[in-house]
Amino acid sequence: MKYCIIYAHPNPLSFSHAIKQRVVEIIESRDSICEIIDLYEDNFNPVLNVDDFIALQNGEVLPEVKKYQQQVANADHLIFIYPIWWYGQPAILKGWIDRVFSWGFAYRDDENGFTPLLTDKRATLLLPLGSTKAILEQYDMLRFIDNMIVGTLNLVGISSVNYQPFYGLPALTDEQRRELLEQIVI
Repeated sequence: MKYCIIYAHPNPLSFSHAIKQRVVEIIESRDSICEIIDLYEDNFNPVLNVDDFIALQNGEVLPEVKKYQQQVANADHLIFIYPIWWYGQPAILKGWIDRVFSWGFAYRDDENGFTPLLTDKRATLLLPLGSTKAILEQYDMLRFIDNMIVGTLNLVGISSVNYQPFYGLPALTDEQRRELLEQIVI
């Protein structure tokens, strides 16, 4: 199995980083291949700009986007690790999806209709949250997870998607956080 971790958090002392480290341990214990895309470490530019559009119109992909598309193409299982900020993903990840899951790579939309192109992939979302589950349910805010699963991953053909939220992190002890890390399933 080939895994590709898409990681979006700027702080190496964060719980998101601890999740990433634990996932790498799990994958290595399986003797599987793991590539890591660290969007902040890569200093990824999330802005979809006119150069992206011109390249796509000419049937091309910009080099900085092509390398990520190749990593996604090589993977069987995509693992997204990112915090929930303002009930959505960090802007850097949204921009990565906009630029990398582009027409011709992740989908086609033409006279024959919409065709998803990433149908051979699975995905897992590992989502650290500051809010408790009760608060999120009270305000019907868990829909943000559906935006990523249905509105992005399912749309491009990734139908097998699991997610694991980590609720109320600021109130947890170090021991409780360690227990959460041991419960990660990929």
